[in-house]
Amino acid sequence: MASDTDVMEVGADVDPEQLDVETAEAETASGAAPERPVARKVSPLRRTATVRRRPPAIAVLSALLAAFVAMTVFFGYHYFADSAGGDSATGDRQQVLDVANDYATKLASFDYRDLNKNRDAITAMSTQGFAQKYDEMVKALTEIVSNGQGVATAKVAKSAVASIDGDKATAILFVDQKATNVVAPNGKDQPYRMVLTMKRDDGKWLVDDVQTV
Repeated sequence: MASDTDVMEVGADVDPEQLDVETAEAETASGAAPERPVARKVSPLRRTATVRRRPPAIAVLSALLAAFVAMTVFFGYHYFADSAGGDSATGDRQQVLDVANDYATKLASFDYRDLNKNRDAITAMSTQGFAQKYDEMVKALTEIVSNGQGVATAKVAKSAVASIDGDKATAILFVDQKATNVVAPNGKDQPYRMVLTMKRDDGKWLVDDVQTV
């Protein structure tokens, strides 16, 4: 039995003659004047909602890609800057990197059975002011590391000279550390980003400050 009102979707293929026939049939069956067909619009939002939604995974991948590109651009820039800076600039940068890499590796490595193993070397690579800070830090942590039986090894995964301005320089390093203790006997991997501020004293580059992130 035909309904009183035929509802048509906008955008569907509608034959005008078919509408006339259906209207006439409705009039004959009911004996009353038929109502005109009602056209209903389909919201474009309904058709495009699925397309406009961005899965969370895509946003995460975009963020990771942006971070990777930023890191690549940073190290790529400093690589070419080192290559184009001339022999003097290249020599300074290499000296800064050598000291920074050695310093970061020794600073992040320790053994509770011999906490003074790297102490003299680190002090020798530090300015007088920072050597005092390092000495205070070692004294404060000795008991904690000894009681926890802490052992750590470290290596520099990547490093670059961020800037050199006269006798001052800044180096950025990504350090991978693996540490064991009574709480984590199987070891725990811990990545660090270190920012070393350095000063040149009597022709030698010395570490004046260390920040870890």
